[in-house]
Amino acid sequence: MNDVKNIIAVETSSDICGISFISNGICLKTIQEKSERKHIEKIPLFYKSLQESIGFELSDVSAIAVSIGPGSFTGLRIGLSFSKGLAFSNNLPMIPVSTMMSLAFYCNSKKPDVGIIHSHGEKIFCQKIDWKSNLPEPIDEIRAMTWSDFLAEYDNSKKTFQKNCDALLTTENLITAELSSENVGILANFKFDDLVIREPHNLVSNYVSPFVINKN
Repeated sequence: MNDVKNIIAVETSSDICGISFISNGICLKTIQEKSERKHIEKIPLFYKSLQESIGFELSDVSAIAVSIGPGSFTGLRIGLSFSKGLAFSNNLPMIPVSTMMSLAFYCNSKKPDVGIIHSHGEKIFCQKIDWKSNLPEPIDEIRAMTWSDFLAEYDNSKKTFQKNCDALLTTENLITAELSSENVGILANFKFDDLVIREPHNLVSNYVSPFVINKN
């Protein structure tokens, strides 16, 4: 396997827990399920099953890709810690993939202009997106905002994808996106040279700026 680009991809930024093996941009195997609050138990088992199914060694792997956020604080920490463990054990580089870009890539046939992810309560993360060579590119930084603030500036002519915002919806012109370790790995393959971190010791999750809680 040393003559090809092999990537192990990890997704734990939400209640989805998954791991995939990507070889030259093609997903050979994904093990994934809804696993709320059980990521720390599931991801090592998923990795073992993946290794047994594909028959790879870490020496065959080019890099470890991981969904870097935004998302669940605990989920992101578990995914990054596990990914770092794999990387450090065999001196492998890492590829951090934005959760927002992974969701956008899921919707690439529709080329959405904006993405929103539910955080908690009526708080969301929002980002504007461009497309180059069928790949999503961020136009601006991910913003933490309230649902009402988002609706105040919402342009319903823009194609918008959402994740876990169903309870907040007051408009029907939204695309539902799903998270997958497969999308993380395929994006990592396409963006390898742009995103790869050769010495990832200081890599941290992107929690985005915390929301200010008004106690008055």
